[in-house]
Amino acid sequence: MEKMTRNQKVIMGFKRHLLFIVLFFILGMLLGILYYLISPKYYKATAAILKPIGSIEVLDVTKKTKEAQDTGTELFMSILTSRRMYDDIIEKFNLSSVYGISNIDRVREILQASCVISASSQRVISISVIDRDPKRAADIANFFWQNLDRLLQEMTITTAKKNRLFIEERLVSTGKILQQLQQQLNQLQQENKYLAIKDTGEISALATDLMTKLASKKLELERMKRIYQSDQPEIVLLSAEIKDLQKELDRLTFYQTKLTQILRELKAQESVYSFLTAQLETAKLDETKNTPFIQVLDAAVPPQKVYSPDIKKILIITGTLIIAIGILVLFFDLLRFLGSI
Repeated sequence: MEKMTRNQKVIMGFKRHLLFIVLFFILGMLLGILYYLISPKYYKATAAILKPIGSIEVLDVTKKTKEAQDTGTELFMSILTSRRMYDDIIEKFNLSSVYGISNIDRVREILQASCVISASSQRVISISVIDRDPKRAADIANFFWQNLDRLLQEMTITTAKKNRLFIEERLVSTGKILQQLQQQLNQLQQENKYLAIKDTGEISALATDLMTKLASKKLELERMKRIYQSDQPEIVLLSAEIKDLQKELDRLTFYQTKLTQILRELKAQESVYSFLTAQLETAKLDETKNTPFIQVLDAAVPPQKVYSPDIKKILIITGTLIIAIGILVLFFDLLRFLGSI
């Protein structure tokens, strides 16, 4: 009788423990859901870009083929994980105010812990950002590759880029020379408006006419000097006319010489300018071929699913823990029932 009473007590305890376990399981689930509801939510946005293909010449790096390809990937990863990249993100999104921290080093540490940048064997570089704001998480992930492209343009020094910069400098200087020559030409024509002739052939014809007229007047003066005295009005007037013609001829000769010089230099510089313009287009094409560029496989979009806390994981862990404790308690009840303890 005593034994039956003891077994009944054990069975009653077993049922009571089983009920408690069920209640604790339900309570644990409710507490897990409550924790999920009141805890801050974090979202994970991911962008994916392709690894660079081809050789990249940067800071004395001249490796080719596979080594150059590896160098390109290392270059991408180095820039993506650099302090400058993180500082640009902090400034762009004002993360000091977002995190409520004034210490820039601490803000950078938090940002680095929230970002995961990895390169897979499938030619893909993955950029993941975790943030409480899903839109900000996506914007930061996209800013990584956008800023990478900008920094590459600033930092990458290729032969084609050097050539393009040199041609641009020459083009600017040649343009200034052309502008100066055009100003000199305009000034020369304004000073000699009645001789504003760009055709040097016309100027030569005009000079020939003046020389013929001057020679004729000189002959006439010599003839008149044999007839009249040198102080006669006819002699004086003719001498003055010859002097004016000589002055005009000298002025025309100077204008012709100066104009010929400017036009010759202008034509030469225009040829140089046209040549440099064509070379600049070629240099830009070469630079485009040799400068690494970003190939975006997947741009980040604002996630809708909460990344952390994970409600499924919370419920699974809580439920597993309660069930494990319950199994342990029921196991001891079973041992008591069997009389082992």
